[in-house]
Order: sequence, then structure tokens, then C-alpha cells
Amino acid sequence: MKTTLLDDQTLTSETARFHEVANQSLEWVWETDAQGNFTYCSPSCKILYGYEPVELLGRNAIETLTPPEDREAQRKIIEEICLSKKTRKGLRRRAMKKNGTVIPIETHCLPMLEGKIVRGFRGMCRDISEMLILELRLEHKAMELTEVNNALRLLLHQSAEASAEHERRIHDNLQRLVLPYLEKIQERCKDQELALYLRVALANLDKITSTFSLTLSTRLGGLTPRELEVAELIKQGRSTKQMAAILDLSSRTVEFYRDKLRVKLGIKSKKTNLRSYLSSLA
Repeated sequence: MKTTLLDDQTLTSETARFHEVANQSLEWVWETDAQGNFTYCSPSCKILYGYEPVELLGRNAIETLTPPEDREAQRKIIEEICLSKKTRKGLRRRAMKKNGTVIPIETHCLPMLEGKIVRGFRGMCRDISEMLILELRLEHKAMELTEVNNALRLLLHQSAEASAEHERRIHDNLQRLVLPYLEKIQERCKDQELALYLRVALANLDKITSTFSLTLSTRLGGLTPRELEVAELIKQGRSTKQMAAILDLSSRTVEFYRDKLRVKLGIKSKKTNLRSYLSSLA
């Protein structure tokens, strides 16, 4: 008998301390009996719902503060808490104020147990209207940023393609419309000084038209400078003999570089045309 009396006194004391702390909370703290009727309401219910604490005592929580269309779903949640005997945290639902206004709230609900029996519920609620507005704004901003990033990626891709196409046209036009004629002039030129100027001009044009070599070098960083030279000449349609003369190499050495290019480019089929393959990389 004494043990029961002490237990009741301890429970009463702890409940009093809990209510004292809850009265200072900005969030609404509440307690109900097993049937969901309020046994305690902190003063914050006036700010949240428009009710004085005394107005809610003894009234059913679902019938008083839940919109009619949401009450059945709320009863099922309470049944689940009773069965699991576990706390539900961060439960977002709709609540109805004294004037009928419906607001979004977040609830933490704790079943109060006496042995294995639920003797009531204790919880805390807060208005999350502003939080939901902020979340919605963040979602919109995230969507806007995603759209902007996608647009920028598309523009960068299109710009890179346009730049590559422009460079390719310059390269091809110079190779087709300028270099052949300069080479013919060089072949027929008897004046040594003029021939020197032509060689310098041709060398500078080679630098200007090095887009292909740069592209190939970027894609295949393992190529040596000599291999890049051979690749450029192959792309121009030069024969092995012509390449040997231009590079001051033997024909066998040029063939050796051609074979090395096939290996490094991963061209396994002999039917694959090396010049066509290299042109596709430019």
C-alpha cells in the first residue's frame, strides 16, 4: 500500500514538474487521457489555436482541433500509436483553429504507458505555415537553378561544337585553297630569299592550322610529337613517300609510325581507313 502511495506521489510530482516546464514553452504542449480528451494544455494553445487552456480541458482533441474531413485518418494514426506503443515524431497534419481557419502543424505524440496499457498521450505541436512557405520557395529556387544549369550546359556544348566546326572549316579551307598553291610556288621558286620566306609562311600556316593536331593531342595524350606530325600528314592525304621526304625519314620508318598510330588509336581492322578515321577526330 505504501509503495502504491509513493508511486502515485512520484507520478504527481513528475507531472507537476513537466507542466511547469511546458508552461514556459513557446510550442504548445498537451496531454490527453486514453480516449483523447485533454487533461492538460499549455498557455501556447491561445497563440496556436485561439483557445484558452481551460476551454480545451475535457474536450476531445480530434473532434475539436481536426478538420472534419481529416478526422478518420487522425483516428487511424492514434490507433497505430496505441498498437506500436511508440512515439511518432514530425507528424505533419492539418489543424483547425477556434475561428475555423485550417493551418498546417507538426506534432510529436508520445503514448503514456502504465505497464503495457496506454493510459493517455502527451505531445507537442507547432505551426509550420512559414516553414512550408520557405520549403516551397527553396524547391522553386532549386528548380530554377537546375534549369539555369541545364541551359548553361547546353550553351557551352553548342558553343564548343560551333567553335570546333569553325576551326575545322578554317583548317580545311587553308589546306584546300591556300597551301597547295604556296607549295607549287615553292617548288618553282629559284630565288633563295623568296624560297626562305615561303618556307616561313608555310611553317606559320602549319601552326595556324594545328587545330587537328591539338584536338588529336587532347583526345590521345599518349601520342608523341612525331606521331602527331605523321597523323596530320596522313589526314592531309600525303603518301608514305611524300611524308618520308617532308619529315626526312625513310619510308619504312613512316610505315612504322602508321602502324603505331593504328595500335594507339585502337584500330584493329585493316579495312578501316586511317585517314578517314583521323579526319573523324578533327
